[in-house]
Amino acid sequence: MSKNVPKYTVPIKPIRTLINSKFEGYKLKVFDEKSHLIHFQLPLPAITIPKIPTNLKLSYKEIQSIIHFNHLFKGFEINKGKGICFYFDSENFVILAEYDPETSKVVTHRLLKIQQTSDYSGNVEENSSHHLYPNYPSLRALSPNLLLVTNGSGIIFLVQINNNDNVSTYSGEILYQIEFQGHSELKQGSGLNDIPCVLLDGKIIVDEHPHILFLVYNTVLDPISSESTKETRKVLFDVSLLQLSMSPQYEMKIIHVIRGPEIPFYCNIEFNGTGYVIGSNMEYEVVYKSSTQNENIKPMDIDDDQITEEQEEKSTNRVSPYIWTQTSSDVTICFQLPKGTPKTAIHCNFSQTHLSLTINLDDNPNVSPGQPPIPCYAFTRLFDLIDPSVSLWTIEPTIGLLTLHLEKHNHNTRWSHVFQHDDGVFETLDPNEFAEFRERLEKFTSDPIQDTNEQSDQSGAFKPLQHLIGHETEESIDFEGKSSVFMWFEREGDLIAKSSGNEYLCRQFEWCENVEISNNISVLPSVCLKSDVDGTVYSIGHPIDSSKLDVSPLVITHIATFNAFAFVQASKREKRFMFHDPKYRFVIILEGDHRAFVYMRHEGREKHDEQSVVELTASTSGDPEIIGVQMASIENAHVIILKSNSLFIIKLL
Repeated sequence: MSKNVPKYTVPIKPIRTLINSKFEGYKLKVFDEKSHLIHFQLPLPAITIPKIPTNLKLSYKEIQSIIHFNHLFKGFEINKGKGICFYFDSENFVILAEYDPETSKVVTHRLLKIQQTSDYSGNVEENSSHHLYPNYPSLRALSPNLLLVTNGSGIIFLVQINNNDNVSTYSGEILYQIEFQGHSELKQGSGLNDIPCVLLDGKIIVDEHPHILFLVYNTVLDPISSESTKETRKVLFDVSLLQLSMSPQYEMKIIHVIRGPEIPFYCNIEFNGTGYVIGSNMEYEVVYKSSTQNENIKPMDIDDDQITEEQEEKSTNRVSPYIWTQTSSDVTICFQLPKGTPKTAIHCNFSQTHLSLTINLDDNPNVSPGQPPIPCYAFTRLFDLIDPSVSLWTIEPTIGLLTLHLEKHNHNTRWSHVFQHDDGVFETLDPNEFAEFRERLEKFTSDPIQDTNEQSDQSGAFKPLQHLIGHETEESIDFEGKSSVFMWFEREGDLIAKSSGNEYLCRQFEWCENVEISNNISVLPSVCLKSDVDGTVYSIGHPIDSSKLDVSPLVITHIATFNAFAFVQASKREKRFMFHDPKYRFVIILEGDHRAFVYMRHEGREKHDEQSVVELTASTSGDPEIIGVQMASIENAHVIILKSNSLFIIKLL
């Protein structure tokens, strides 16, 4: 292991003016269940949580992670104002649940079935040398129409959500899947093909080469203690930062791995992909870095001038990925694809601010080495606003011509380039160049014999799709009641900053669409820590230019206080989940099988605040346990709670 010494130590200090010393307690407010509580019966086959066999020798930490696992996953809004969540049903289908706060209706859609290789119900060899048991499947929403999914048994899926030419129905499609095998040292030691893992966070990083950056954790046996005893299972946890390229030739690699004795209760990747913050009860140490694996491989001695000349030559000869032109009202973009590319291989979505375009060429044999780069734009921000309702794309398979027609929202505004970040592709001002581009495609890609037969099948695809685009958010595993440490790890695996605080109580609900930058600080999800009897809320931020300015990349600031929350939560002995509102209006505790405690917060120094108790029971069925929770609507403060056979919506405002 590599022992990290952080460059910066970040203090966590409460602000005295945010502490209400005059607070006396909460007053019970009767919750109006008739108008503020909605029950929705899940469609069959609903959810079955497998029981843990008695012959599994799990550690206490593993059992706690199973008990507190959040089976409800937050998604991005697809239709404005409607909340999106996901869960896995008993047949391993990914289910999309869409909630409309205006009508108080929930609609579910079965997206697709995820391959499941094993579960807890299978036979387990008591004397197994590996003891790597499956986890629950997990999911991270990367955008309104892209998901990262694990099946709990070591397979990772990239899933796209399609709305089937109809905004009211959705289906899913697996774009890519791969086995997670851990880093090279772990792989050699275990002898396993794939290692069960759980997703912690994931982000789409938009740069010169768009990719997905995500974190998973997996269990490893403590090499020191596992040999000394057979009765007590002692484990460690590896947290791996992985990169998945977003192109038809998807490739996944492990960037670095850190190891510690605890499962993190907080994990969030900064939206630019420069690093991430991890929070736990214990510290982590680096056990693997991909950047150090090739240290012994020395490059050939090439003169610097020669390198510069070669780079300039490559830059000069680089083929533009597209050509484009514009009028006062629209922008036209043309891409050259391999001949025979069908419309089903193209996944194109428009929003008012972003373009999402990926091409699936797995079944196309016509991809040649000289082919221009295949377009891959992962939710890339455009130069200016467009009107997605009248923007469209067309494909002519016989010559492989993909054309995007973008209607400008602001007419008479001239675009200097297509995307917000200039990629160096200049506008084609001469209309004759577009005609020549088409002629070249017809000359070099058309088949004279099949030309006449294929002319009748050039209807292409006029398929305008509307999707909101955003960034993703963070993990859903939550522990409580222990001292906390927060660490900032750079992408390469260096620990740069560390902060130690009081007992961890809870974190904020996930808010996928919220990417906030304040005073050049990228604001990450907040946490609530114990401070005497109160719960003090701290924002976690990353100064975007911290490396240039030589300042700490981690900033933790007290921003709100939940009066006496540390005191009241301590009396709840059967806590399943605790979260606070991203806007700091309330904090909620889900206890046992059917009860939610809600503590409201108001600005100022009032002596009392309101407390409500919500009973989550349905007379039409039994009383299964609470297995998940998210916010169905941030703006309206509606909380959605998952049971194995139903959903409950609590309207707090």
